[in-house]
This record gives sequence, structure tokens and C-alpha cells, in this order.
Amino acid sequence: MKKILSSLVVAAAVAFAPSAQAQFALDLKLAYAIPVGDATLNNPLSDTITGAIPIGLDARYKFTPNLSAGVYFQYAPAFVKSSFCDAATGASCSATGVRLGIEVAYAFMPDAGFNPWVSLGTGWEWATVKASVGSVSASVTADGWEYFNIQVGGDFALSKMFSVGPYVGFSGGSYTSQTNPLTDTSESIPSADRTFHGWFQLGVKGTVNL
Repeated sequence: MKKILSSLVVAAAVAFAPSAQAQFALDLKLAYAIPVGDATLNNPLSDTITGAIPIGLDARYKFTPNLSAGVYFQYAPAFVKSSFCDAATGASCSATGVRLGIEVAYAFMPDAGFNPWVSLGTGWEWATVKASVGSVSASVTADGWEYFNIQVGGDFALSKMFSVGPYVGFSGGSYTSQTNPLTDTSESIPSADRTFHGWFQLGVKGTVNL
């Protein structure tokens, strides 16, 4: 019995002992994104937005040095196509995108000087376009499920705490509702008009291991 109790005590001590490895990681990302696909049926997203600059923050918990999971947030000022909002009319336009979701990441060589990694996430996406003429303005926001958000990259270790490196990514989903600029109420997009759209990203990621 004493041997069994001693074994249990040792096992508990090992299980709950403070880990020498960092348990949390914060990722700051900066990228350029290009839209593909349609916002709605026969309405290419690129006819409205030509590109965006996503600024992202991920917070991950490391279950092992290789495997982690957490949440991601991204805010992206976007560029409105000139033909969509003609400056000659006196109007000015702006656009933004927001993403929020959960992700799982896998690091292939966490203790090496260069660490390749891959992540897969899913969440929700919002895209807003705003037009203003003088003191009058109106905006439309479309939102919907982001089916997947996959990213692949590599980190160069600057120290045990900091790393930085490039990444590429692609996310895809569909908009399922939008606001009516006249009534400022949310309306469901008819199922027949819902289409797939995506965003290619090329950027850089900096990581802080806590």
C-alpha cells in the first residue's frame, strides 16, 4: 500500500509540476490580402474591394511543445475599387473586415532555429463598406461563417521567448446576412444568392512565448 501511495504522489507531482516550456503564446500578424470569389451571386468581391491589410492577434495555449489551440482576431482596413466609389461624384468610400474564431496549430520543430508550422481555424467574418457624401453617410455590413482559415509558415527563433517569420494563408466562407442601409436592420441573404468567397494572405508573424 505504501508503495502504491508513493507512486501516486510521484505521479501527481510530475503531472502538476510547473512546466519548463512556455504554456501560452501570443502571435501578432501583419499581411496583405486579396479577395477571390463572389460576395453574393454574380457579385464578385473584387468588384468592390481590391485588397486589404489584415492585422491579427492570436492567443494560444500549448498542450505540448508541438500542439496548441486558441482564438484568433483580425481587423483589416480594405481598399475600395475606384469604379465602385467614383471620387468624381464627391463621394468617399472606405471598407473594413473583421474575423473572429478558434484555431488549432501544430509546430513541427519547436526547439529548432527554424520551426515550420501549420494552423487550421474556423469562425465568423464581417465585411463593411461605407460611403459618404458631405454630411450624409451609409454603410452595408455583410457577415457569415468562415468555414476554414488555414495558414502555413515558418518561425525563426530570436530567443526562447521571441520568434518571427513569414506565412501564407487562405480562408473561405460565405455571407449569410447583411444590413439594409436604409432601415439599418439585418436581413438574411437568400440561400440561392449565397456563394463562396475567399481571401489569400501573405504576411509576417511575430510570436511571444509566455
